[in-house]
Amino acid sequence: MKQDSVGYEIIRFYVRIAFWLTHKKVTVTGRENIPHGKPVIFAPNHQNALMDPLALACTNPLQTVWLARADIFKRKPVQAILKYLKLLPIYRIRDGKENLTNNEQVFAQVVGLLEQKQSIGLFPEAAHSGRRQMLPHKKAVPRIALEAEAANNFELDLQIVPVGIYYDHYWFLNRTLIVQYGEPIAAGQFRDEYAENPQKVLLSLRDMIHDRLLPLVLEIGSKAHYPFYENIRQLAGKAHSKRSFFSKNAVLQRFFSDQELVKKLEKLERERPEVFEQLLNKTGEYFGALSAENFDDKQVSKFGEAGWVKMILRVMLAGLSLPLFIFGFAFNALPFYLPRTIIRRKIKDTAFLSTFNFAVGLLVFPIFYWLETCLLFRFTGNLYLSVLAFLILPLAGKLSYQLLLFYQEISSGLMAFTGTKTFRNKLKNLSDRRNDLIGLILQEIKDSEFL
Repeated sequence: MKQDSVGYEIIRFYVRIAFWLTHKKVTVTGRENIPHGKPVIFAPNHQNALMDPLALACTNPLQTVWLARADIFKRKPVQAILKYLKLLPIYRIRDGKENLTNNEQVFAQVVGLLEQKQSIGLFPEAAHSGRRQMLPHKKAVPRIALEAEAANNFELDLQIVPVGIYYDHYWFLNRTLIVQYGEPIAAGQFRDEYAENPQKVLLSLRDMIHDRLLPLVLEIGSKAHYPFYENIRQLAGKAHSKRSFFSKNAVLQRFFSDQELVKKLEKLERERPEVFEQLLNKTGEYFGALSAENFDDKQVSKFGEAGWVKMILRVMLAGLSLPLFIFGFAFNALPFYLPRTIIRRKIKDTAFLSTFNFAVGLLVFPIFYWLETCLLFRFTGNLYLSVLAFLILPLAGKLSYQLLLFYQEISSGLMAFTGTKTFRNKLKNLSDRRNDLIGLILQEIKDSEFL
């Protein structure tokens, strides 16, 4: 497997463009922690299927070879494509106990790649969760690292880089992504311990990788009350973020604030279970009321924020931007909605929705753009106009989606102004209830800090 492939780099350039188009914001920290001229194993948390390795491929310069679940390699035509994309199979017990011995050959190949100072990507959890909770770490990463060092008398200088991946939501377009490269772990430091007790060192390195990952991810430890923690983040996250400074970057500010909020809630759950239970019940009642009245929390949170003057200005801006929206929507709606409608019917595991939407989009959108450009050229006969249209259609699609969200927000705001008195009273009551609940949450976690 070539260390540097021109074809891979061309594909990656295309994928990076698609990443920019489909994400609202991509924030990367710790690039200086990526070793150069050394063998590297990237060890990221795993929450969002194929989007996770793409997140690394699009945010660092190395052409990383990834170990992926073996069941996707079943068809021979697919095997060739995956190998070209620098993927190797790794077998799990669910792939058949008899196939586990194949991992020995794969691991030997990986050790050879590391000896050539290439980079490897492998998820310590060995599966994705679709939650802000890491699964128990397996021993594959430390095993490969230590075997590679042992085969080279612990002089390989292999570095394990923990990588934290965070999405503000998993399945939808226009999301925020954070990729944080942590300080590398030198596998060579375990030379003496490995000689005495290899199995003990294997477990120690596994735990070290886990502990190094924790500060880079948003980890919600509670399994019984996971939805409650997510609801509290949604309710009080913005207000909590205003209480402390973490970063000049707005995305990182909210991320680190949410980390602290979760820790405070976990402390409350441990030390003041009766207060935690009270917040749990009140939050459940609020979201139950939302559902009963057919409102969503975002709609309620926006109530009262915009006066008539601001609303009129936003409506005027919406009118001025409408031609841009129509242009972008007309040329992008079919390739956007048609595949997604089919995929939602076919995909049972929602954790793969984002992956399939993205992968199908990489193929479908260029085809539609080419067909639409050909039609435009047929009607206009203007080659330069047609080529220009082909180039700006992706940007027009991104803009039209942003405008669609803007129009939806305006529509929701107008309903708060123009709805019936009963409707507005319900919205106001829910808004007051929400503000009281946020105040209670912030007060209780503040009180717990001094206990």
